[in-house]
Amino acid sequence: MNFKKNKISIPEPDFVTNLNEQQRIAVSETNGPLLVLSGAGTGKTKVLTTRLANLIYKRLAKTNEILAVTFTNKAALEMKQRVEKILNIPVEGMFIGTFHSIGVRFLRKHSDLVNLKNDFTILDTSDQLRLLKQVISFLNLDEKRYVPKNFLYMIDQAKNLGLLPEDINNHEFEVKTDGKFGMIYKAYQERLKNFNSVDFGDLITLPVKLFKKNPEIQNFYQKKFKYILVDEYQDTNGAQYMLLRLLTGEKRNICCVGDEDQSIYGWRGAQLKNILNFDRDFVDAKIIRLEQNYRSTGNILKTASSLISENEERIGKDLWTSDSNGEPVKILNLENDEAEALYIAREIRNLDRNKVKLSDIAILTRASFQFKDIEDRFLKEGIKYRVVGGLRFYERAEIKDALSYFRLLINKSDNLAFERIINTPKRGMGKVFIQRLYEFSNEENTSLYEALDRLVDLKDMKNQQLSKSKQFLQILNNHSKMLEKDDHSDVAGSLLEEVGYIEMLQADKTPEADGKLENLKKLVSDIKNRNSIYEFLEEVSLLTDILSNSDGLEKISLMTLHSAKGLEFNYVFLPGWEEGIFPNQRSLDENGNKGLEEERRLGYVGITRARKNLYISYVNFRKQYNYSIYRSIPSRFLSELPDDNCKVLKISTKEKVDKQKLSSLVNTKFDIGDKVSHDQFGKGLVLGIYDDQLHIRFENDDKITKIFSDYVKKL
Repeated sequence: MNFKKNKISIPEPDFVTNLNEQQRIAVSETNGPLLVLSGAGTGKTKVLTTRLANLIYKRLAKTNEILAVTFTNKAALEMKQRVEKILNIPVEGMFIGTFHSIGVRFLRKHSDLVNLKNDFTILDTSDQLRLLKQVISFLNLDEKRYVPKNFLYMIDQAKNLGLLPEDINNHEFEVKTDGKFGMIYKAYQERLKNFNSVDFGDLITLPVKLFKKNPEIQNFYQKKFKYILVDEYQDTNGAQYMLLRLLTGEKRNICCVGDEDQSIYGWRGAQLKNILNFDRDFVDAKIIRLEQNYRSTGNILKTASSLISENEERIGKDLWTSDSNGEPVKILNLENDEAEALYIAREIRNLDRNKVKLSDIAILTRASFQFKDIEDRFLKEGIKYRVVGGLRFYERAEIKDALSYFRLLINKSDNLAFERIINTPKRGMGKVFIQRLYEFSNEENTSLYEALDRLVDLKDMKNQQLSKSKQFLQILNNHSKMLEKDDHSDVAGSLLEEVGYIEMLQADKTPEADGKLENLKKLVSDIKNRNSIYEFLEEVSLLTDILSNSDGLEKISLMTLHSAKGLEFNYVFLPGWEEGIFPNQRSLDENGNKGLEEERRLGYVGITRARKNLYISYVNFRKQYNYSIYRSIPSRFLSELPDDNCKVLKISTKEKVDKQKLSSLVNTKFDIGDKVSHDQFGKGLVLGIYDDQLHIRFENDDKITKIFSDYVKKL
């Protein structure tokens, strides 16, 4: 008898049979490269953890023979706990963690091969910045021209691509910095080695270097890891991609789970091509699509699918649900940004009256500067909220700095405001100088501002400090006089320009700098709707007092779309769907169609956060920094949404308007959007109105010209 035939087939365990068909295939397919395209809400985490448990359950690999890579420590811990719960046994010894935590393990074990001792330290961002300042000083370079923060960003980007100092010849950073980038990068790495330290980028690039130069060690790990699982593959950067390729052995048992439609971190170094080219990188790779959604209603899913179908760089999938279509997606058109915030607050009040928990509601914006009007409205109405993944508007450093400048402008005795901003931007007036000012002010019984003024008269300080102090005092005094005759919001904006604060942020090339500038523009534009800076500061202090007294667990979540990835809520508001805001203009200018497609993916992420109800809004007019208001253009994304699944509503809010009334309503002769002509400047378009003053862009000038309405004719 041939006993090699007709063996008993053991039934699949219950943790596999409980999956849907596509999930089951993704878990059971254990030979060769596999890409699992997991649409939003399709049970990605369940598939990953079940696959991991199944490999151990079927004895295809021991726990220490599996490498599982996640993007957060929280995700790694959850995965380990879920596997232990499924198998009801501990799974110690597993290589499970973030790219960085796994990189540390490699480097600790083989530190001598990358010129480190195994007790090396990992520098945080502040330590990296201090080190770069030392390097730039050592190289006798001007820190104002070669800004340490900018070089920190460039080094981080180079390491995301897996580029070491010897690899960056002719790189764009070399060209932009006249060859100084390579010099600074090399000196920075040498100092790291001398200090027996690494930064976060090194935790990936050094293991890559280790395996490339030591094939026997690479071979050891390829044999050790019988299976590799990677979560959020669409977010991997160049260096992480290289590391995975180097660790994949002959059997190529690598399973990557991700969603190309949720690749939204290009600005952080993520490479969409990693997931798009998976089947080219791994010949004969299988692709499984998880398309059954367990989160959202049919209307929400069809809206998301309609939007993302406009992208060309995607593999493609069609999300569906066995649940009902639910409520249509509401597309709301409101008059202005204040009306938008008012509508959101009123709708939330209605939801609250209907026993909806505040924690089930989220407001997701393209950028953090959009928070302000919404936060102000919530604070006035006592609606509790929390900002996820960042600070509330008035807690942000740039806002606190600006408010301190405004406070000092109207009250020269405000020592706290003075102390906050006297060395921001840098003026060579650090702690020692401020301590001396305090001592002098105590002796003379005067404010810090007046103490500085007297020390300038006495010329009792270093030459650079004397020059900077004179300039600082002159700017503040000039702007105090300007307040007597000029528009207070213009004075506020001019003050931030003159003291160099705006220039400081413009010189900062980090991704956060743009958001800070937008926040300041929003702050200054809002001052225009108050009668004076005094009134504005008083209102802000009352709002922040309400903020500090707010507590309780039930709060609305307010966050950017980037911070919302991986989260879900029953009710989601997506405000500000207008050209320039969303899609973001800078993203389009710098990255063209690739930028547009990433913006569209961001919209897809926002839509798929909603379970039950989704509200998308756009306004006709929005306040802006350099003129009172401007006419908004609806986002192109709105025209890409399906008519059958959406309901377009024009909302009119009947709130009494007094001192906060939009200034465009004051002028009865002209409207925003009117075409006009001027004897000298020619034809132009009215973009903003403030009383009798028009803000016009003329055909032969890109700048906005302010001009009284009596001097132009309507065409």
